Amino acid sequence: MIKSRGAKGKANVTFTIDPQAGAQTAAVCGEWNDWSADAGVMHRNADGGFSLTVDLDAGRAYRFRYLLDDHRWDNDWAADAYQPNGFGGDDSVVDLTALAEAVPPAAKKAPTKKVPTKKNAAKEEGPKKESGKNTAAKKDSEEGSDQIASKAAASPPKLSRTKKGK
Repeated sequence: MIKSRGAKGKANVTFTIDPQAGAQTAAVCGEWNDWSADAGVMHRNADGGFSLTVDLDAGRAYRFRYLLDDHRWDNDWAADAYQPNGFGGDDSVVDLTALAEAVPPAAKKAPTKKVPTKKNAAKEEGPKKESGKNTAAKKDSEEGSDQIASKAAASPPKLSRTKKGK
């Protein structure tokens, strides 16, 4: 039996019967399908076994048994538990309570940083009165002026000496 978490509070359970059971037909009957052999007809595998996947509500346990060749009841020997039934035997139990527990949230990835390019930098700055090549030249010129201004602020001004005419 294979169990996995499904969507919206469901669990996917794959019931399997080994080929050594020697059955020609098989059905899984349980509380979810009112023990109906017609509702749980299993499919024969290439190896001669049987399987059927059923969507069940997660968060609870279900009783079930296999009906082989329309007359022989068998348990799943890999069941999570067994409970006595009213017919002198036991029912297999599939427990899906652990699949109903909250799934921890996935770790959030840090947002990717956009690297501005000359093409999209102009778009992000918004509309300007100037356009085209003049805008890019002006921007380069402003950046150059900012660099000169910051260098000037960092170093003391140089005094120049001039000679007065004779």
